[in-house]
Amino acid sequence: MTRPSKSATSISDINAEIFEGKRFENEEIWVSYQPFLFSRGYKLRPRYSPDWQPSWKLAGVKSLENCLYEDAITAYRADVVMDAIRMADNCHIVLKKVKTSSEELKIAQFLSSPDIGSDPRNHSVPIFEIIHHPDDKDVTFLVMPVLLEMDYLPFRRLGEFAEAVRQYLTGLQFMHDNNIAHRDPCHFNLMVDATLIPGGFHFFLPDTTDGVNRWTVWRERSSVKSLRYHYIDFGLSRQYSTNVGVLDVGILGQDQSYPERSATIPYDPFKTDIYQLGNVILGMVKEYDGLEFFSKIGEAMTRKIPEDRASIPELLTMIDTLKPRKLKRRVWSKYNSKLSRFLMQYFGYNFPI
Repeated sequence: MTRPSKSATSISDINAEIFEGKRFENEEIWVSYQPFLFSRGYKLRPRYSPDWQPSWKLAGVKSLENCLYEDAITAYRADVVMDAIRMADNCHIVLKKVKTSSEELKIAQFLSSPDIGSDPRNHSVPIFEIIHHPDDKDVTFLVMPVLLEMDYLPFRRLGEFAEAVRQYLTGLQFMHDNNIAHRDPCHFNLMVDATLIPGGFHFFLPDTTDGVNRWTVWRERSSVKSLRYHYIDFGLSRQYSTNVGVLDVGILGQDQSYPERSATIPYDPFKTDIYQLGNVILGMVKEYDGLEFFSKIGEAMTRKIPEDRASIPELLTMIDTLKPRKLKRRVWSKYNSKLSRFLMQYFGYNFPI
């Protein structure tokens, strides 16, 4: 399990266009949105201000050292996602641009409604605010918290992983109970609270606090009370009139290995959700020493015949068989050397891998 660097800009790919202050095409749309979003209380990064001038040029830098400046960091998903500061409380948030007519917006509104949004079984990403663009009726912004990818930081105890799986299963069951099939409950859509890095991090360069300086302090999951895991990205999701006997088509999601996939022959999308999440669990088992218990859970979720896949209540019951003593057992990323394991276990080192 490597710790990914998500910036589109690094020392190796700084180029002359970036040095001269060129913004990429998918960034320019956010420059046009900046005045409106500012009027609504959200401040984008300096790079997206209409009157932006590269800070390294103002400082007289004459070489490609602009990798040391925050406003040189480009946004790799700027076509749909951007971070900002909510000026009222200086909170770091995420803006996602969706189509006003989309199913994604309807599902977001449903899952963030007062009764549904406050249900503790709801593990969809919280929506702080929904903002409609006044000049483009088909553009709406979802305001959400900044989150971390589920495995960006390591699991240290069996109980930490068990809690993550329990919350994802509970959240998936909640969606299904409300007739929603996620249709992409895969790796990059499984998140965890950002409180694991108490000093915060740069949205597009998360190894750093501010785009330049690396953070050094992080928390193990078991030390954070009420840590929450979340689903994001409902762009492929559907809400049906029922969750019984539903059939749909499409080869969708990050993981398209599910046996029933078809663009023409209908299949049960709720069973596919279980398969895709099960494959994530099996992938994690391969990455760690100590998660072998979850092999049988992942295998029960990924059976070839959809009707043979375990139900979510059955899977939760399987997790309940874990004894408290076992939950405290150490698990190790297979990227941890013997030396790093020794230092962490006996000398308190806390390497973030």
